[in-house]
Parts: sequence; C-alpha cells; structure tokens
Amino acid sequence: MVGFTRRMHSPVDPSIKPPVKPNVIILTSGITGSSVLTGLIAQAGFWTGDTTFKKEEYDTYENSGLIRLNLQILGETSYRGNYTRHFSQEAIDLVNSLHGKLDEAPYRQFLNQCASHRPWVWKDPRLWLTIRFWAKLLPLRDCRFVLLTRDLKRAWVSSLLRRHVRSFTSLKRYELGIKDSLVAFLEAEELPCLQLTYEQLITTPEQAIAQLNAHIGASLTVEDLKRVFRGPLYKAPRSSTVDYAKAIMIYLKNYSERMDIEEQQSGV
Repeated sequence: MVGFTRRMHSPVDPSIKPPVKPNVIILTSGITGSSVLTGLIAQAGFWTGDTTFKKEEYDTYENSGLIRLNLQILGETSYRGNYTRHFSQEAIDLVNSLHGKLDEAPYRQFLNQCASHRPWVWKDPRLWLTIRFWAKLLPLRDCRFVLLTRDLKRAWVSSLLRRHVRSFTSLKRYELGIKDSLVAFLEAEELPCLQLTYEQLITTPEQAIAQLNAHIGASLTVEDLKRVFRGPLYKAPRSSTVDYAKAIMIYLKNYSERMDIEEQQSGV
C-alpha cells in the first residue's frame, strides 16, 4: 500500500471534486507477466480486492472474488476442455449464451463492492473467456483496458522452465487465438485500450510507464516498478542463452509427454 502525506495547499473550492480515476481491466493469457503489471498499477492506489490469490513465490494481485465468479461462470457452461492450454471459441460462445439465464445478483453484488473501492484493477487470465459476460454488467465507459502480450519465443521458454511442456506451435496458436479474440471484442465495443508487451515494460520502463500513466490517469514511476519486479530492468526476461538451453533440454526430455499431444490426436 502506498502512503500519502498531507500537505498544506491554498484554499480549494469544496464544490470542485478531483477527477476520478478510471477502473482498469487487464486482458491477457496466463504467461505474460501480468502480475507485475497489476502490482505496478496497484502502487497507484487501484484496489485489487479484499483478498488476492497468491502463488508460492509471488502475489498474482488477482481479486479472489473475481476468480471465484469467473470459475462459477465457466462452471455454468457445458465446456469441459482445458482453457489453460487450448484456445476455444466454443467456450466463449457458451459463456455468451448464459446472458439472461443466470441469476445476476452475485455478480452485481461483486460489482457494487468494487465500486465502493474505486478505482479498482482486475486481472484474471480467465477474463479472455468471461469478459463478454461481464461487459453486459460493467460500466464500460468507466474502464480502461490494457491488452498485455509477450514475445512468443520468450513466453515459450518461460513456459518450459515452469515445466509446462508444449511445442512452440501449440503455444503460438493459443496465445494468438486469445489475442485476436480480445482485439475483436475491444474493437466491437469501441473500448479504449493500451496494447503493451511485457518486454516493453521491462526493457524500456520509462516509455512503457509513461504510456500507462497517460492511459489510466496515474503518476507511476520506475521506482514503483522496482517494488514489484525482482529481476533486472532494461534486459528482456528469459532472453539468455542459458535459459534457452535449459528450456530446450526440458522440452526434449519430456517430448513424449508434452501438453499438446492431445491436440495432434484430435486434429486441432
């Protein structure tokens, strides 16, 4: 949490209210460094939730209530595929078909809770599946969207180092499927969106943060980024020869058990 120091100013007309920051929704897949971006935005006072989902090594800054409701939405569909591995237009269509069929009360209650803590920031990789459902309930014009992607080769290396073994072609199909779907949604709704890559944020932080500040009305700095990013700045993550060599060894060793075998068997 960022601390604020009260300073003395000249008298201000109490009828003039300061501008309210927009809410922020980060749209992404699950391997783009979105936790770093969300943690950075949280430094500017954007609410991430009463509780957030934490992995063993870091805080994802994902609102636990949002995760719960996204899982609930997906559970209401008949889709039983693995959306963490395969892009599925069928799953998106099934979520869209839920409009008017679900009790909206718990979703509106959650939105009211978020509104009471405005400005807020959402980040959950499942949003690529559920954002069209939420769009029917959200005050979209009060939101700014950030579409975060990652260099595909580095994303593949990072995925392999986490023992998520799949072919580069499979990962590329998944990542581009999600990106194209989200771009189509944003364009159809004519929503303000900043497209940013994880590499831009880490290798050219001043420029990336300046773009982000202009988009969401914040005053973030590189020092804020350093509070949430533990690696070196000004160097692309997972770009070393050592990382690449380790990733290839993991891929070859686990080739017969890679995640995309089922894709090939089903002809996807």
